[in-house]
Amino acid sequence: MEATDFRCPTCGSRALTPNPDGSLTCARCGGVCEPASRVCPDCGAANPPEVERCIACGCLLNLVDLILEARLVPPGRRLEQAKLQAETVKEELEAASQERLQRWWEEEAERRRAMARAQMERDRQERQLILGAVIFAVLVMAAILIYVAVTATGPGTPTPTPVPL
Repeated sequence: MEATDFRCPTCGSRALTPNPDGSLTCARCGGVCEPASRVCPDCGAANPPEVERCIACGCLLNLVDLILEARLVPPGRRLEQAKLQAETVKEELEAASQERLQRWWEEEAERRRAMARAQMERDRQERQLILGAVIFAVLVMAAILIYVAVTATGPGTPTPTPVPL
């Protein structure tokens, strides 16, 4: 939440200037308003009025303290702080990258398992189809053999006639 998210209670203007104590002064009517939260000058996060540092980034919420802290720190120390922050950011980014990579590998492994299951199902169906075709071929061959055996005893072969009793 930033200072532009608030309106002056007197005139409704959004032209508010943050004060070091966390209050806002209206540039239009000069009225002072106390927002329900203090706005961090660094990240813009809303903070409870009683805290001195931002709950999101740790930055000082009192503008005067922020300026004094920045001026009182020697340039070499500021450089060290920047390096530490850079290392922290780099470590966080590396950890996030490793996490994404791990998640992608898990998704790839699951995709491969699904493909293997689908291939096994296709192979099973193919085996069933071949088995069905072989059984059909055997039945057709048996039917042909029976037909040939029955027709081989054709009209030239005497058939015994039953004798009456």
